[in-house]
Amino acid sequence: MARVEPEPAYGYLRVIDLPDGEVELLEKQLDEYAKAHNLVLLDVRKERYRLLRIDEFTAWLIELEVQHLVVPSVEHITTHPIARMLFCQAVYLDAGVELYEAGADGELLG
Repeated sequence: MARVEPEPAYGYLRVIDLPDGEVELLEKQLDEYAKAHNLVLLDVRKERYRLLRIDEFTAWLIELEVQHLVVPSVEHITTHPIARMLFCQAVYLDAGVELYEAGADGELLG
């Protein structure tokens, strides 16, 4: 049986006011999820801004040609429903990226 090479993926965390230990745990969660789903986590972008800077984030996804993005959960990104919708639109439609949630069921979204 041929071995399938893992596909590259990136992680994204919002780390506003999180202690370093919790950030490390979230990074580990993303990495473990990636490995379990035949992805290799190349980098994790950590945002410390309160404002969700969607245009800048979308530009980052496009510039790096990201195909797979792993987050702890969409709720981790923002608890505001309209902001979550805008985030998902930026990821799926604007950047054409597959979004994965490492928490909860850890299923591919969309």
